[in-house]
Amino acid sequence: MIRLSKPVRLLEWGEGTTTHNQTWSTIAEGVLNNKPKSYAGLTTLKVEVDGPVVIKNEKSKAIKVMQPGEGMVHTPGRWGEVAMGSLKSISKSDGKTLVEIEIVGAAKMEN
Repeated sequence: MIRLSKPVRLLEWGEGTTTHNQTWSTIAEGVLNNKPKSYAGLTTLKVEVDGPVVIKNEKSKAIKVMQPGEGMVHTPGRWGEVAMGSLKSISKSDGKTLVEIEIVGAAKMEN
């Protein structure tokens, strides 16, 4: 479940040849900009990040969305996966970076 009031961490799928050198790596940490919009089974998340967002793997648009204490974690301080999606766009405004992520499938949200 995506909690609108908790911070968000974004991870990208690394560029590599095997599962030993191809792993998820953190690209940004921020907050949800506004309530996610859903249309025809597609949910669009907007994440506001302070500073730049650098994508290392240009071949893959896969993005993992994580939040503390959510997903399948047992301790409140650990980050757990709440959604998987694809990168739609990265834009800059007012010194902040806005990252848009499209999630296909059901996404449950709560304050």
